[in-house]
Amino acid sequence: MKKEILSTNNWSIEQTKKLFALVHEAHNEQKGLIWAFSKMSEESSRSINSVRNYYYSQLKMFELIPNLATDLGIQLISNKRGEFELFSENEIKNLVQTILVNKAQGKSVRATIADLSKGDGKLALRLQNKYRSMVTHHKGRVTQMMNELSSRGLVFFNPYTKEVYSKDTKVSNHTRLAEYISSLDDGQVDEFFDLMKRVFA
Repeated sequence: MKKEILSTNNWSIEQTKKLFALVHEAHNEQKGLIWAFSKMSEESSRSINSVRNYYYSQLKMFELIPNLATDLGIQLISNKRGEFELFSENEIKNLVQTILVNKAQGKSVRATIADLSKGDGKLALRLQNKYRSMVTHHKGRVTQMMNELSSRGLVFFNPYTKEVYSKDTKVSNHTRLAEYISSLDDGQVDEFFDLMKRVFA
C-alpha cells in the first residue's frame, strides 16, 4: 500500500524519506526550502519544480494520513511552513532591488541586509538566503527587477555581469544577448538554441 501511494513520478520510498529529511535539515539550519529542493534535484536528476511539486503533494497526503508518515519515520514540519513563506512578492522585489541599488553605491550585501534586518539575526539569515536563492535560481525574475530599475532611471549592480548600470550605460547587443540567455531556465535555453539553429541553417 505504501509503495503504491508513493509511486508518483517513480519516486521510491527511500527518495521520499530523503527529501523530507533534507527539508527537516533545512528547517533546523534555517536554510530555506529551496536548499532542500536543490539538493534533492541534484541527487535525483529531477528539476527543482518537480521536486517542489512532489514535496507538497506528499506533504498534503501525509497531513491527511499522519500514520503513514509516522510508519515511514518521516518527521513533518507542516506547522512550520509559515517560516519558509515569510516573504511576499513585493518584499522579495524590495529586497533584491535594494541590494542591487546599494551595491552600485559600494555598499555590501551584508551591510544592506544588516540594515534591513535591524539587528534580527534570524531575519538577516533568511534575507541573505532569499537573496542568494533569487540570484541563483530565479534569473528571469531578477532580470525583470533590473529592467524595472533601469526604466526608473536608477543606478544598479548586475549580479550576473558584475557591472554597474545606469540610464547612460551603453549596452552592446552581445551583452543584451548574454543577459537574455542568462534569464532563461535550462529548458528555455535549449529551445532558444534550437530556434537559432533553424533560423541560421
